[in-house]
Amino acid sequence: MKKKVLLGIVIAVSALLLWSVSDISISKPSPVQKEVKAADKEFKEGDILFQISKSNQSPLIQLGTMSKWSHCGVVIEKGDKLYVLEASNVVKLTPIKEWIARGRGGVYHKRRVFDEEVKIKYKQYLGIPYDLAFKFDNGKYYCSELVYVIYRDQLGKELCKPKKVRDYYFVGGMKSTMKRRNIELDQEVVAPCDLL
Repeated sequence: MKKKVLLGIVIAVSALLLWSVSDISISKPSPVQKEVKAADKEFKEGDILFQISKSNQSPLIQLGTMSKWSHCGVVIEKGDKLYVLEASNVVKLTPIKEWIARGRGGVYHKRRVFDEEVKIKYKQYLGIPYDLAFKFDNGKYYCSELVYVIYRDQLGKELCKPKKVRDYYFVGGMKSTMKRRNIELDQEVVAPCDLL
């Protein structure tokens, strides 16, 4: 039994390492990039950005979802500058260059859902606490829930169908972390990779 668990962990970690060094569908910021302005057009409001977070929970999210992407946010235009609306310790606006640099290796992936211009009413989310229990409708948000809810409620687009926690993969100390955070196997969640 221990050999099977160990083999599963080795396979999962190997797969993650392969994904993390892959250059498929990723972008690296230009080292001379000083400030990202709305006029640059590489990004626009509503783009969803994905990154490999450096947080302690990032490896668990990567292993559980079998995806390299562990954090996401949505691009917001404020004045002539671009920000990422993200759920971190609270929901906040982070300058896009800072957000990209904060991810592992400055690597990110961009998904543009709408070619036409969109406007997101973001102020209502600012300051809302991060949801460590990954539950819907509890007055808190985790990163992919925030993006999912904005697209569903403001833009009329359901980016994915929520999955039950049990539909993901479990290794190592995940079950103890889930118990500590009151995460239930039958609760519905959306992971960053579900929004791709």
